[in-house]
Amino acid sequence: MLIGIYSICLWGYHYSYFLITERKNVTTRRNLINDSIISWFEITLKEKDHLLAIHQLRNVIMSVTFLATTAVLLIGFLFGFSTATLPGPFGNISYPFWLMIFTLIFSFFNFLLCLRHFTRITFLIRSAPEKLEAISGEKAEIYLGKLFIRGNREYTMGRRSMLYSLLVLTWPLHPLVFLVLTVGMTLVFILSYDF
Repeated sequence: MLIGIYSICLWGYHYSYFLITERKNVTTRRNLINDSIISWFEITLKEKDHLLAIHQLRNVIMSVTFLATTAVLLIGFLFGFSTATLPGPFGNISYPFWLMIFTLIFSFFNFLLCLRHFTRITFLIRSAPEKLEAISGEKAEIYLGKLFIRGNREYTMGRRSMLYSLLVLTWPLHPLVFLVLTVGMTLVFILSYDF
């Protein structure tokens, strides 16, 4: 039951939210940010200020690389401690242990996909707009904006997955604490960041 609620809060809610934000008739904070991103690419291409855009993307790429490295280090740290060597209530935590490992691996792969999209933009932003229009059938700024939005979605899932994986540490203390914190974090995202 705990794993089911955890899955609904992390994957069910977030992927449902991403589907909702793709609809134009529903206004969320992410919709507004997505519109701003497309206008940023439009201004960048119009003013031919490619270097500034690449510099801003490199800043994001550095932070994503740091988080991906942190996820891998946490996985290594967890595998460094087997469940037999953990003291007290942490000594028999097979479900929480593997849930945390799986969530961190999921986070890492989301960061990798994010890096793929962002680095692709750094190459394509200097391309001729008509070439990008021939590839996608839409304006260059919309194509680049959609690539950035996809990367941003992967970044959000990677970052939030890391946070949810840390919540799993509370499961061995008491399952109810884990449940309350998982639902509580999801409500914080819903009320403060997403809508």
